Amino acid sequence: MKLRTKITILTTAIALSVVFFTLLPIRGVVINAFREELEKKAISIAGNLADRIANNIPLKDYYQTTKAFNEVLNKEKDLEYIYVTDEEGRIFAHTFSNGLPPDILTWNPLSDKDLHVQLLDTEKGYIRDVGVSVFKGTKSELHVGIREDRLRDTLNEMRYLTFPIIISVIILGIIASFIFSRFITEPLNKFVEFTKVLGRGEFGRKVEVHSGAGDEVGYLARNFNRLSMELKMAKEKMEEAYTYTHLLQAEKLSSIGQISAGLAHELKNPMTTLKMLFQAFKEQPDMTKEDAEVISSEIEKIDNILTNFIGFVKQKSLNYSLVDLNSLIDRVLALATFDIENSNIEVHKDMLESIPPVKADRALLEQVFLNLIINAVHAMPDGGEIRISGKTDDGFSEVMIWDRGSGIPQDIRSKIFDPFFTTKTDGTGLGLSIAYNIVRSHGGKLFFNSVEGRGTVFTVRLPIGKEDE
Repeated sequence: MKLRTKITILTTAIALSVVFFTLLPIRGVVINAFREELEKKAISIAGNLADRIANNIPLKDYYQTTKAFNEVLNKEKDLEYIYVTDEEGRIFAHTFSNGLPPDILTWNPLSDKDLHVQLLDTEKGYIRDVGVSVFKGTKSELHVGIREDRLRDTLNEMRYLTFPIIISVIILGIIASFIFSRFITEPLNKFVEFTKVLGRGEFGRKVEVHSGAGDEVGYLARNFNRLSMELKMAKEKMEEAYTYTHLLQAEKLSSIGQISAGLAHELKNPMTTLKMLFQAFKEQPDMTKEDAEVISSEIEKIDNILTNFIGFVKQKSLNYSLVDLNSLIDRVLALATFDIENSNIEVHKDMLESIPPVKADRALLEQVFLNLIINAVHAMPDGGEIRISGKTDDGFSEVMIWDRGSGIPQDIRSKIFDPFFTTKTDGTGLGLSIAYNIVRSHGGKLFFNSVEGRGTVFTVRLPIGKEDE
């Protein structure tokens, strides 16, 4: 099933659901309001009629009572019947043309109440029997039965109105969803066709999508076009790269293969085609050394991003050993010496010699602390101080890395460990995510505290290791 069809079906279903769940409570409100109004009307009729015939019952004036009943019946078309009992509870007068029902006195007995309403399910439909006491303290009762014909007619009218509304909503929903889906699927279809173009090795072409410059579709189109141009440039430069050395050529081809693994699945085949084309152009020389160095640098950056990404989504198995955190920090500081000295930063270590070793993968922990120290360096572009201290707490060794930078803004602190989140223009956004997962895989925790304008401290908390583990 195509995406446009799915969107059309989904939009129509939502529209129908909205109409249904809107009309259903409206119908219930109409029914309840109509029944309440009908009940009030019947109570009013019964009360007025009881006052009118009250004097006729003691006088046994059947004629005047029946006359009053007929006048009310002729005036009120919703009434089905009227009957009244005398002081002893016997039927005194009624309007049943086909004879008095034998069990009528059991339909709605008042039982010493002044008023009672009973809903009766009869052959003619629902009838509300409203009974009122004519004389308090006696068994004299007046009953009127009012039909719900008008309610039934009203519901039928609503039904006749509802069907056209539903049909109109369906038609409008289909039209709207078709138009809406076209706006979505048309650019997607162009992107699919564009990936086929890249798959044929036709780099440098552009996808033309009519969309707002600031929306997601426009952003995606610009990135596709930039990718196409970059692939074209890479292809042109790689065609001339063979004269540099066979080793460099193999490295470039490997990097191009890694680029395809880092792109979306739709670009996998174009990258494979690109690699095959590079092999076909090995006989094209005349490449300068400066161009080759630029290509090598860019390929190395992409390779680092892919390595970090693979490390995040699928960490390798750990090689556990007892690791002395003090010596490990010294090695990491040695690796970061160039960045630290060039940034005019002083490093101070406190109490690291006294903390117990931990059972961990040394290489992975080096990656964690290197990332944290480099981040601390970047947090102080104008120089400053980094303090690294350690302590033992409840079976855990903790290493704190303090910087005197500007701190982490409050609105992004919850995103610090999210993959691909970065505030750096040249960052991948994977460093802290990978560090967080490495520490957690060791049974530890990585967390931070930050004060804007004063600095940040990251804490690595790892369980203390034992020889027999």
